[in-house]
Amino acid sequence: MHALRKIDNEQYRQYPSPVFSNLKTHTSLYEPNTFVKQEGEIANSVFFIESGFLALSRNTSNGKRQIINFIFPGEYCGITHRKKYSFDIECLSFCSLTSINKEDFDLTLSENKTTMKEIYDQMVLWQDGLDELVFLLGTKSSFARTASFLIYLHIRQLRYLTDPLYKEIPLSRTDIGDFLGMRVETVSRTLTKLKEMNVIEYEENNRIKILNFKKLSEIAEMHSLTDRWEDESSNY
Repeated sequence: MHALRKIDNEQYRQYPSPVFSNLKTHTSLYEPNTFVKQEGEIANSVFFIESGFLALSRNTSNGKRQIINFIFPGEYCGITHRKKYSFDIECLSFCSLTSINKEDFDLTLSENKTTMKEIYDQMVLWQDGLDELVFLLGTKSSFARTASFLIYLHIRQLRYLTDPLYKEIPLSRTDIGDFLGMRVETVSRTLTKLKEMNVIEYEENNRIKILNFKKLSEIAEMHSLTDRWEDESSNY
């Protein structure tokens, strides 16, 4: 377990979340494929990700899982004005999470402008990325959609990486399919094709390593957008 946790987090900056150090918080360790919170539970906590990777997901009436966002080390999740969570918070890897009482969290934000800006920047980054991704995925083939997703997720990580050249995606084929709305078999075929083209390679622990970012951008039909996203991400 400890080795896996180290692998999951070794390329990411450490965020001690000092502004909440005087509050009553609780840090817990979670194993992969476990739920921190589930849809319908009382939304009484906000979570800070010390290490590992999370997904926010929902299930349709027939039980199909749809991932709506991914959460990286240094980010907060569970922020909502609703009384109950409208999504599941699921661990994709071994995770270390700090739980903060929602009332304490809201009070701290109202009194600390630096933390408020940090949360604001995170939410803007999420929204800009998701808006762009929805636009890009609308009319593409499954091959180009998968390539677009790998680029999107790489850029989403830039704010938190210690090495800007690090281009590994820590997700399984099932996770990718449940985000893109594609069958696992389709995801596997597209990833195999990208591997045969020497654009990516598979690493241990469900990681996908980008070998040729320029070629991946061409396949995704995003070569005119990736430079802009890289520049914008450097502002955070």
